[in-house]
Amino acid sequence: MNSRERVIITLNHKEPDKVPVDLNGTMCTALTRSAYNNLRDYLDLKEDDNPNISCVFMDSIRAKEDLLKIYNVDTRSIYMSDPLESKEGSGKEEIFEDVYGIRWRQASYYYDAIERPLKEGTVEELKKAKWENYLDKMKVKNLKEIAKSLYENTDYCLVADMHSLGPFEGGCMLRGYDNFLIDLYSNEKYAMALINKLTETCMAKWSMFLDEVGEYIQVAAQGDDVGMQSSTYISPVMYRKFIKPAHKKIFNLIHSKTKAKVFLHSCGSVYDLIPDFIEEGVDILNPLQRSAAKMDIKKLKEEFGKDLSFWGGGIDVQKQLPFYSLKEIEEEIKKTIGIMAPGGGFIFFPTHNIQADVSPDRIDCLFKSALRYQSYN
Repeated sequence: MNSRERVIITLNHKEPDKVPVDLNGTMCTALTRSAYNNLRDYLDLKEDDNPNISCVFMDSIRAKEDLLKIYNVDTRSIYMSDPLESKEGSGKEEIFEDVYGIRWRQASYYYDAIERPLKEGTVEELKKAKWENYLDKMKVKNLKEIAKSLYENTDYCLVADMHSLGPFEGGCMLRGYDNFLIDLYSNEKYAMALINKLTETCMAKWSMFLDEVGEYIQVAAQGDDVGMQSSTYISPVMYRKFIKPAHKKIFNLIHSKTKAKVFLHSCGSVYDLIPDFIEEGVDILNPLQRSAAKMDIKKLKEEFGKDLSFWGGGIDVQKQLPFYSLKEIEEEIKKTIGIMAPGGGFIFFPTHNIQADVSPDRIDCLFKSALRYQSYN
């Protein structure tokens, strides 16, 4: 059984020969720069002097083929280019402006947003925003040829990576979290106009993307973080009023243009919204942030495993992976696979990107343990 067959079978809730393993399928199932460089050094691989950055502010890297093959990774990513609008300075003081007009400053390992583009909170301001900048067709240049080549000449599962801010997270990013959350309560007309514009733009980008790659991919990944460590950002009632209709439009469009499964990345405690995700057309939930409230993987598998596949959750990157001994990491991964693998519907990866505080021997142990226990036989 090859990688593509393996992933398709498990996403159809049947048991393949092995649990599929991901690394790099999306910008949120990746290694951060320090972790990546340290792992390459640990494995005696040649230094990657021109790393492919999948997300600048998360500092996540698309690993080279030599590393992916060591761990028999079943996925490969297909992604839009999304060039930065501008850069200033260098090193620790580097500032850049992304395509949305958000300005970022490098703080330590990552970047912090220092300026949001939508300051006024008015519908008139939305009309002036340069939404057309997000729809530059250069971002899909040559993607059809790339996707077709990967589809015909490899047997990997092909994942269309995230490219657009979701309607909730987008509002938070463009307005600032405090402002947008207040908008939902006290500036409803504006909040809805912003959500609609983000949804319209997201759908336009997906349409452009899928026109190029839709016939070749097996998974289409969309991010929209609606959870935090202790709960959802907004109540389920507000989610259903403001965000659920937008999500449904986006996922319906994706389903109409490709046979690929819809993958939703939403960090944090999202247990209370999972039935809504399923109703919206979500096929796969990522990342299963196990340390967040109500996100016990055994409970998630028992309650939702027949309707939803789980991509991630292999081990917690906050409290386990950086601190566990190698033996503890192996035992945790064995336990996780034992819970999540039965009946299919599980792709192995940790609960989010592997951070700089994880030593390379632990990362190596993580993937080798997954390979050791991935067989269904």
